[in-house]
Amino acid sequence: MTNPYLIGGPALVSFSGGRTSAYMLWHILDAYDGQLPDDVHVAFANTGKEREETLRFVHDCASHWGVRVRWLEWRTRRVKDDQGNVVPFDERFEEVGFNSASRQGEPFQRLIEAKCRTPNAVQRWCTQELKVRVLKYFMQDQGYKHWVNVIGLRHDEGHRVQRSLKPTRQCWVNAVPLHEAKVDNRMVRAFWAAQPFDLQLLPFEGNCDGCFLKARPKLWEIERTAPGTLQWWSDMEEGPGKGRFVTEYSYRELMRDVRRQPDMFAGGHFDLDPDMDADCGSWCGEAA
Repeated sequence: MTNPYLIGGPALVSFSGGRTSAYMLWHILDAYDGQLPDDVHVAFANTGKEREETLRFVHDCASHWGVRVRWLEWRTRRVKDDQGNVVPFDERFEEVGFNSASRQGEPFQRLIEAKCRTPNAVQRWCTQELKVRVLKYFMQDQGYKHWVNVIGLRHDEGHRVQRSLKPTRQCWVNAVPLHEAKVDNRMVRAFWAAQPFDLQLLPFEGNCDGCFLKARPKLWEIERTAPGTLQWWSDMEEGPGKGRFVTEYSYRELMRDVRRQPDMFAGGHFDLDPDMDADCGSWCGEAA
């Protein structure tokens, strides 16, 4: 039986910063006896709104496992300059590191300012621009025309897997080794329970601190437990975004609700719908 974690290059392991994605990375490394081929790259696209715990986790994975993770951030939507010259791939993103990574939403804010509007559940261009295209430009900057895009979708995420395997006109084809290995969430949790480090986030918190894909009760709980988390999102709605992330409510209203009745939202019971975990690496993993 072929080992699904032996990924033929050129390939990009898209590391979301979540437990499932890291589990996949560990098994890929293990399949190669701890040393990836030169044409298999690992990259993490930072939007500036990932939580500090996520950034620390990505750093810890690289440090503990001895793997190079390329930290990438969006810089421009422009593919041509004012003179009509093509903007080089390496000028469309910037490679950073744990210490220099944006933590105040800077890449995301610049994108909103460039588009003069906010993304939403229908037009989720934040993921498309800040993650998908950044990772694409990175691989093109390495000189690749086509590659395998390795994403951390489990066997128990069947509908996402099916979406990810649909034919596209992109430069890459998707690979889902966790699905092939029949890995489920229970196996991922058991793995991390036995490790010397872990992602220090509760499931409802997600990687992106105030993502509009999270259900309203989750956003209430986030603001209740970490007051001020949603302020940036409110600032974007009332400033350069010129509109709401979510039609039904504004982020200012979410913060107001929590301030008025904080105890009402304590210890909320959240549904376990995996589509509302708001982990861009898996929610939008079919493209990233």
